[in-house]
Amino acid sequence: MSFDLESCENSESSGCSIEDKLPSRNCLIRGKDGVYAVGKKVAQGRFGAVYEVLRRSDGKPFACKLEICEAHSHGLDQDYSVMNKVAKRGAENLVRMIDRGKIEEHFKFIIMPLLGENLMNLRYLFEDGRFSLSTGLRLALLAIQPIQALHQIGYVHRDIKASNFCISDPHMLNQDPESLKLALIDYGVCRSFKDKSGELKTPRTDIKFRGTNRYASLAAHYGEEQSPKDDMESWFYMMIELISGNLPWSFMHREQNKEVAAMKEACRTTDGSLIMMKFCPRIEFHRIQAYLMGLKYQNTVDYTFISEMVQLAMRNNGIRMSEKFDWQED
Repeated sequence: MSFDLESCENSESSGCSIEDKLPSRNCLIRGKDGVYAVGKKVAQGRFGAVYEVLRRSDGKPFACKLEICEAHSHGLDQDYSVMNKVAKRGAENLVRMIDRGKIEEHFKFIIMPLLGENLMNLRYLFEDGRFSLSTGLRLALLAIQPIQALHQIGYVHRDIKASNFCISDPHMLNQDPESLKLALIDYGVCRSFKDKSGELKTPRTDIKFRGTNRYASLAAHYGEEQSPKDDMESWFYMMIELISGNLPWSFMHREQNKEVAAMKEACRTTDGSLIMMKFCPRIEFHRIQAYLMGLKYQNTVDYTFISEMVQLAMRNNGIRMSEKFDWQED
């Protein structure tokens, strides 16, 4: 299972010194409903880490996402809020919370189901970091459902990318391709886009950038409020990258926000889109792009149309859902 925490490659330059706050292997942490033995560290970021843990009562494995108490971040609190809504609404293909707790003066944590590998790591198993058209299109189609499920409970994710989609069950990876499902993870920068009465919130202006600039929508680059259409624009870039291995701006750094935005603008032109989609089914992808470009903050996304375009691309290329995924090939 993989979580995309902001990396801490240079602890001195980033001010990251959290090792003394993190649990050691085999230590026990107590949640509200159970006790867990800490296993291997899966990921670490500036404000916390993710571990595999075993519930002491039955030995069942889970994931534990923790955030140090002094962190200037409230990502885990937002994770908790979204997971609560997921449980209340019975939303599918989103992460539910199993337990939570706090170790005073050290960290707070959430216990979650242990998921399978993420799509970013899976695509890097292959030459040029790209899937076949068959695998890429099917994964893109499967990713729509959890995004829609999140929107249906009133949240926009704001950081849609391949590393935030995991195989929903570790045992599914090499099972029947038609049974595979994806789970959307990491709700730390999610935002509710509806008010308590269920109406669309009035958009704010001059908003601090949230997300990952490689996949961010143009609205996010320009400091505008994000809504479901922005998640789907990010999904569109992700889909192209799964199939192509990169995007025209993949070589740029996270600080080059304006330059990335300019390239995304250029890829909305006929010539630019041809370059961006050179490995993709162009007719269907152009239709998706044109549809997404026409959406405004207040518009409702037509997930059915987008799904039908992906399915049309599959049919036109002789792709069936029953085919083996790239990692299942003999």
